[in-house]
Amino acid sequence: MSITDKLNEQFQAIHKVIWIILLPVVLDIGELSLFERILKSEYQPISRLFNLKIGFISAPPSIRYILEDFPSLIFQYNYSSPFQGIINQVNLTNMLLLLSIVLVTSFLNSGYMSVIGQAGYKRVTVKDFFRDGNKLWFRFFILALLEVIPFLLILIKREFGYFSLGYVALVYVKYSMVVDQVSIRNNFKLGISFLFKNLGLTIKLAFSFGILFSLVGISIHPLAAMGFYGIVIGAIITAYFGAVINKAVLEIYREVSEKQMEKKEIDEL
Repeated sequence: MSITDKLNEQFQAIHKVIWIILLPVVLDIGELSLFERILKSEYQPISRLFNLKIGFISAPPSIRYILEDFPSLIFQYNYSSPFQGIINQVNLTNMLLLLSIVLVTSFLNSGYMSVIGQAGYKRVTVKDFFRDGNKLWFRFFILALLEVIPFLLILIKREFGYFSLGYVALVYVKYSMVVDQVSIRNNFKLGISFLFKNLGLTIKLAFSFGILFSLVGISIHPLAAMGFYGIVIGAIITAYFGAVINKAVLEIYREVSEKQMEKKEIDEL
């Protein structure tokens, strides 16, 4: 299996559901607009020519993957500055707000991944986004809750942020939730076991897709420096290539896991 060939196949599949790239664009631009209006601060991106990336982009993809200083209205943190955003301490109001955000974003994530997973196999419409996203919503909600644990730990003590490295083990779980028709417990089991069974493949994918986005970033940084409309164009580019890469990872997961399952069944005969 050639990673390049598998990636190239996904461009045609994503073109059939090209409307799905609007979701991450709206999320990015909406958050930027709210940030600037509520906090009365204009975003000025750090100018870079090249930013080396290694790893998988999020699903839905965000321009924040390239513009690491892209503002977050809810929460933003790095070791060189204090906490920024609405949620900056642990209290009841903030936890209720965070839970509400997780409820919404987990549904959007499940709908996005459902569309990506079906692209190229059938005609997918906005109706499928809501219907199938609703079917998978609870699974993505549990996964999203696990994602925010390191975030909460950072609010308690900065050093606890290193626990977020453990989330790497869950990188394939969202793909299992779309591909494997099993219980949520087995989704986690299959996703985690896939990572450890295919560490070599995972490293190859992380480098290949990371380098691709590093090259894409060469055009996004100058666009962002042009101002709001440049950032919009950059978000569209990120959303497009991000959808293709997420589709490629999903199809590689589907193909490899099916072959390993077939081999296991043959060995048991």
